[in-house]
Amino acid sequence: MKRLTGKQLLIIGISLGIALIVGGGYLFYARVYGNAAKINLYQTAVPSYEWQDIAADNNIVSDYLWSRTKKLMLSDGGILIPSSYMIEGRLVTQEAEVSEVYDLSDQALLLKCYVRAGDRLAATTLKNEVIKQFKTYNGTYLSTVGADVDYSTISDNVEWLDAYLEYYSLYGTSSDYEEIQQLTAALFDDNGELIPESLTVAKYVDTLYVSTDDHGDEGEEDSSLEQIYGAFVGEEDLEAVDRDDPETEITGVKISDIDLMLIYNLEQNGLIAGGSYDNALATVKGAVCGGGIPYYAYAYQNTASGINYIYSGTENAAISMTETIKTMKNLAEMNELDAASYNELRNLIMNTGFIYMYYYITTGNYSENIAYDAYVDAMQIAFLKGDTDLYDTICNRIGMRVATKSTSPALYMVFREEDGRYVFYASDNLGVRLAVG
Repeated sequence: MKRLTGKQLLIIGISLGIALIVGGGYLFYARVYGNAAKINLYQTAVPSYEWQDIAADNNIVSDYLWSRTKKLMLSDGGILIPSSYMIEGRLVTQEAEVSEVYDLSDQALLLKCYVRAGDRLAATTLKNEVIKQFKTYNGTYLSTVGADVDYSTISDNVEWLDAYLEYYSLYGTSSDYEEIQQLTAALFDDNGELIPESLTVAKYVDTLYVSTDDHGDEGEEDSSLEQIYGAFVGEEDLEAVDRDDPETEITGVKISDIDLMLIYNLEQNGLIAGGSYDNALATVKGAVCGGGIPYYAYAYQNTASGINYIYSGTENAAISMTETIKTMKNLAEMNELDAASYNELRNLIMNTGFIYMYYYITTGNYSENIAYDAYVDAMQIAFLKGDTDLYDTICNRIGMRVATKSTSPALYMVFREEDGRYVFYASDNLGVRLAVG
């Protein structure tokens, strides 16, 4: 038998090594990626240069805003983004302050920003850190970490699930799919409906009522003002009501939490029951207040006699504009927004330039305080409706709160003025980044 030369042995050794590496790599890929189910997501339009130019004309330059937000709020190697950053004040004693609270909803926005920027490493690092810091024993996630009181809401978990799906569609592994399955099971019941949670609502004691859903039935009259005045409290709770307490606890689902696009994506990919989207759409459309009020209810409850809508949230006899505009955005994403609702919102913004915190049911007036949290959702609605005039007006209002001083550490970022100090919220800046594209 012919003896192998040293060179031949070397070649054989290298070949075996390559085979082991390739084989091991294949096994790793098959285990991590090969078993990951494919997810297809509903595609919506993204802002083109025309829309970005409108924003830029109003001081909103998306790339600059994104770059400065990362530099200011993710400094020193930070992975999670804090809820806010307050820059130094005019006085020597007014030092910069970084919030010690980290909101799950902000991490969801940040994850979407990374995914859309194609930054896989940053997205994966963030996702892993959120699982490590926020995940609870039952598969849901805490709404905040770093606060004295830990709590979990459906709203924040829905937003994280939506962002996680977007991440998974590009970069997800089999373990990510298992995480998504677990969170979905914790949020939705067997019928594909969001699981009710405890909600605090204002009550108007003199008009406590049970309002059965009649919306959508032709020939039926809309709810009267008397019916929709105040918050719902079940009949069985009437005797226990403390009339000196302005609030009460109910078990229900916030209408704004019904993320129609998310529910559509979950259903289409077999993660929740068939028919879930149609049922959710009917529930949201049925939440229009009626009585000449084209805004949407705060929450709903399923009862033996039908759906009970709760029209007021934390403010007595008032519609939360932040909540109703979020609901309108959810509808607009699926091209299902009611024309009357859109026109009411459009007229408000075009005529006043502002979005107010509350709409009072009995007077038809708005509160004086501004709903800053609603501007990004309104901006997205304007884009989805193809309304450049409304988009420009909203950008103009947001642009007035963009830092333009060249020496500012927050140059190009969106601020709010609070007690004479300038505060930069992660939700404002990341939300605007996503809305502009």
